[in-house]
Amino acid sequence: MNAALEWAAGLDTRWMLAALLVALNLWATWLIAFSGAPGREKVLWVTVIFLCPIVGPVLWFVLGPKRSMLES
Repeated sequence: MNAALEWAAGLDTRWMLAALLVALNLWATWLIAFSGAPGREKVLWVTVIFLCPIVGPVLWFVLGPKRSMLES
């Protein structure tokens, strides 16, 4: 019985992490869609995000086009 409870607790954690990952990917895709990057770069970045769902958004936030402090 204890093993079943541990499995259920682990399942909840995995679902939460999966939901967080999906939200991160959607947020990064949204930011890419409305960024000032050229169209080809947008397609490339979205492809990277969907092929590498964990590393892709991190790469976008680090290497993607930056907004100027004066633009905001």
